[in-house]
Amino acid sequence: MQRILEPGQIESLDRTAIPRLRMPQRAEVFSARAARLRQLADGHPLGDYLRLMASLVDAQQRVLDTFQAERPSAESIEQAQLHCMPLVPASGGYDAGRWQPLLMRLLDAMSAQPELPAPVRAVFERVRVASPASLDAAAQALLAGHGKGVDAASAPFLMAALQVLWTGVASTFEAGEVPMLDVPNVCPMCGTLPVASVVRIGGAHEGYRYLACGLCSTEWHMVRVKCTHCEASQHVAYHVLDKTGDAATSGADLRAAHAEGGVARGADGRPALDDAAKRVASSPIRAESCDDCHSYRKIFYQDKDPFVEPVADDLASLALDVLMGEAGYARANGNPLLWQNAETA
Repeated sequence: MQRILEPGQIESLDRTAIPRLRMPQRAEVFSARAARLRQLADGHPLGDYLRLMASLVDAQQRVLDTFQAERPSAESIEQAQLHCMPLVPASGGYDAGRWQPLLMRLLDAMSAQPELPAPVRAVFERVRVASPASLDAAAQALLAGHGKGVDAASAPFLMAALQVLWTGVASTFEAGEVPMLDVPNVCPMCGTLPVASVVRIGGAHEGYRYLACGLCSTEWHMVRVKCTHCEASQHVAYHVLDKTGDAATSGADLRAAHAEGGVARGADGRPALDDAAKRVASSPIRAESCDDCHSYRKIFYQDKDPFVEPVADDLASLALDVLMGEAGYARANGNPLLWQNAETA
């Protein structure tokens, strides 16, 4: 059962008692994602794409298993820690000379699969004949988050190599080495915006919300009922898909289920929710919107589905993105495995 805190308890918590970070588990970070993608692919309208991405993520795990990441210099690490900056920033040039060999290894691993579709093989050939300079330019656009000028079909495969590189180096650090940033909504390891957030279960992480980095796979704590984009908390609401799949239910009153008290409660002591909030509260996948910045990110709940994986579940819930767009909200940032219209962004 998740903890419910009363008014003022969050402010009085010893911050050192909350595990600030969840570092990537090198042996399973990509294999767990691949397994989730395959699970979600069954009966899904985008099942073929999810299975293709599962094959890519499996290849990522195989490449990562034999990849020895090089840490930044001791001086660079010390400076980052001193000034509360990301240890290996995505914009800092760490990828130079390191990521393209990983890309070719990924393409080789996937090309060995006899069932690989011909259009995907054609994408691989375009990537193989591209100049190193053009690939580096594409990588910089992807790391910047906009993908401008990048072929949308090749972008997930390029990004996959960058993920292996940054996840590999992130896994060499202990949580205590990672500085606490002044900006809480960017990854303290690489400075990238989160792809989604997850309310975790189990052990010391029970009931806490973590933002998930789509580049280096690091997760960092952020309190609930706060916009992960602008950090406002007054106009946060939650949305889910109806069972019909063609309508969204907005549950502004679901704040009661996240807030730490100050709301009407039922006989069992839990917040008393209206019907809309109850529908939202039962869903493992929700869009957390903010009417201050008009953006949203998805938030996943392991107590509702213990197998949720932020990158995989975000990719498999595109219908919710469509409905949030129709409601006037913008995604705070994209998914590393899908770059829609990246070439014209």
